[in-house]
Amino acid sequence: MPTSHKPGPTCLTNTPSLDLGTLNLQQSPTPGPISATNPKVTAEDAPITGSIPVSLATGALLRIPIPGTNGLAVELTARGFIPKSGVSTHFLFIQDITGKRHLNLDFSFNKNSQIIEWHWNQKGTNKLFGITDHTSAGPAEQALGEFAQYYKYAGRVFLLGGAALDAYSIVTSSRPLRRSVQVVSGWSAAAAGCRAVGAGGAAWGTAIEPGLGTAVGGFIGCALGAFIGYRAAEAATGYLYDWAEDSVFSTLAPESDFKPGGGSFGGGGATGTW
Repeated sequence: MPTSHKPGPTCLTNTPSLDLGTLNLQQSPTPGPISATNPKVTAEDAPITGSIPVSLATGALLRIPIPGTNGLAVELTARGFIPKSGVSTHFLFIQDITGKRHLNLDFSFNKNSQIIEWHWNQKGTNKLFGITDHTSAGPAEQALGEFAQYYKYAGRVFLLGGAALDAYSIVTSSRPLRRSVQVVSGWSAAAAGCRAVGAGGAAWGTAIEPGLGTAVGGFIGCALGAFIGYRAAEAATGYLYDWAEDSVFSTLAPESDFKPGGGSFGGGGATGTW
């Protein structure tokens, strides 16, 4: 009769090799990248762009057109009459390119109320906005005037900040030419987007609150359009650059010379090679 043994594993030790409910008792690898090297992150991998500060700057520097007003635009630059001192008390302008037709938000002596306050000055725009000359500004309009007073200078700071960030992204990029193309196209598209979307915002704001809504809608639309334009152009030019760089063009072999009358069409006795 053959010998018997106690049921169980037939290995040389009864010590279990598995930690119950977990993996086997072997040392786990040290966390980290699985590649042999850890390359430096480039500007293409983690881009540092000036898209946000540039988007915030455009409204302070560009004219934001207002559709259906025959050339009026929202801006923070005075046109037309400027005091001899060079210091204007107007801080927000809805005006044509000459400044003759305008609706301006002014902080000075108001001859109607006989006090120094925020008020509207207008010429040739009453039918469009329904605001008469020397109309006192409400609380929201006063806040808009104070915002415009500081935004004019803050916009220049944003512009310099955006330029510095984009310059840094070019310098640190592994492909500076590619990044330069993206930056140039991004800035151009930001300006175009500001005008296009800003115009829609100004029209939308005018329908809600002429004057106040016109400016607020124009500024918001400008910033949004500038950001979308910058990022869209940045992505598109990067894609096109990569496509052009990776494309290989081969020269086609020239076709055989064609000689009129050299072929045979079954008659005339002329023969030739095509």
